[in-house]
Amino acid sequence: MKQRFFYELIVGMILLAAILLFGVQGLAAMALLAGHPAVGKKKADERESQLFNKVGNYTAGITLLAAIIINFLSDYSVNDHLIGKNWLGLVLASFLIAHGAAGLIILNKE
Repeated sequence: MKQRFFYELIVGMILLAAILLFGVQGLAAMALLAGHPAVGKKKADERESQLFNKVGNYTAGITLLAAIIINFLSDYSVNDHLIGKNWLGLVLASFLIAHGAAGLIILNKE
């Protein structure tokens, strides 16, 4: 399960960097998610299912906060790419980063 969270964290950071560097064309980095089913696949037991739900709750809060921040920064541009035009990709990248990081933190605590 740790491998899956680490994979999400890495893909999220690559996606964020690609969108900030290349704009809409950076969304092509989302194709890296195609490898997600092959990483660390196994049947989760009851404890892991409960931890996964706990990670989802933290991820939802962090992603909502990131969406609000992206909304406030929508008039700014990075590398001549307006943040407001790339908001969906940025929220997706923040979701992946938050889910991966929260999962790794919670699994290391438990």
